Amino acid sequence: MAYYTIAHLLHSKIDGSELGPANIPAKDMTDEIWDYIFLSKEYPSNTSVPESTLKQLRNSFEYWYPLDVRVSGKDLINNHLTFFLYNHTALFPEEYWPRGIRTNGHLMLNGEKMSKSTGNSMTLREGVEKFGADATRIALADAGDAMDDANFEENNADSAVLRLFTEREWSEVFDYITQLTTGTNSQSFEHAYWAIYLLRPMF
Repeated sequence: MAYYTIAHLLHSKIDGSELGPANIPAKDMTDEIWDYIFLSKEYPSNTSVPESTLKQLRNSFEYWYPLDVRVSGKDLINNHLTFFLYNHTALFPEEYWPRGIRTNGHLMLNGEKMSKSTGNSMTLREGVEKFGADATRIALADAGDAMDDANFEENNADSAVLRLFTEREWSEVFDYITQLTTGTNSQSFEHAYWAIYLLRPMF
């Protein structure tokens, strides 16, 4: 996680094939430089990297640390998250230790475990393309939380699309009624009365 705070300065591509704004080759990132950035040690005398550049990296780290919460799956409690704690306590002073960890269950699709090999899978992008962003959010919010496995039901997303469409229609109806009642003559109120009367079955 500490590396995340400076990665954007060290390389502009995720695979590290292009240098970032700091313009520091990987071979120049010595142990002394890492200690300067993460442990506030003295500026190393055996480096050609300007101190102003290393200060920029240190400032970025100190801005983001300590991290407030690390979120991960419940299956990673006994490996990744445990070593996450070990590594931070071994490397950093207590002021930089993590403040919290949040774990969550897995996401199922239509009551079945998501698996690309079985074809029962849907990415977030695919969900948005199929149901729209708002309906996808509603179905995800209704899927469950905490340590239990959440279940994304496509039927819920479909229903959300219809509910959102109905809500939009209602907003247009009330906008129309508002326009009718902005006048002060009796004809405007009569139009509003009949509009509401005819819409009674929809309530």
